[in-house]
Amino acid sequence: MDLIKSILPDAKGILPYYMLVLSITSIGNSLQSYATLHFSRRVYNGRFIRNPRLPPKSDNFEPEDSTKKLIPAQNDPKATDQLTPLAGRLFGTWTLITCIVRCYAAYNLHIGPVYTIAYWTYIVALGHFASELFVFKSMTFGLPQIFPFTLATLSLIWMPLVRDHYVEFN
Repeated sequence: MDLIKSILPDAKGILPYYMLVLSITSIGNSLQSYATLHFSRRVYNGRFIRNPRLPPKSDNFEPEDSTKKLIPAQNDPKATDQLTPLAGRLFGTWTLITCIVRCYAAYNLHIGPVYTIAYWTYIVALGHFASELFVFKSMTFGLPQIFPFTLATLSLIWMPLVRDHYVEFN
């Protein structure tokens, strides 16, 4: 029991433990992103087809370089998701970086800038998932999407409310 207590953050509440658990869970999520696309494809489940309105390739235009080369098409039987092995690895790397920041913060919530950087990870995460859902349509809302939206939203509400309880140095 002393060993476990020695590796856990000193806590004046449960926020450090929450952040540590999220970080450890995120390590697993990050690693699986390198091994398989299965779980990431469940989150990024939007379906797309080639954009038939793009002009053909010319000296001044390359359709493959267009950010509008795919359009949402949930019900088209030819539609596919946008997740590639590269996108999966990028997401895994982004998740790992976020995990490292949050894990470090779990042990250093008393330092104002560390607290703020950890808070920003949730802002970026929610912004990313919201833009993928509402703007880019790379996901539809269902059970796999509930977790990232809920955890980011909970953190964005909770952390400002308890900041003064944890932060000792600004």
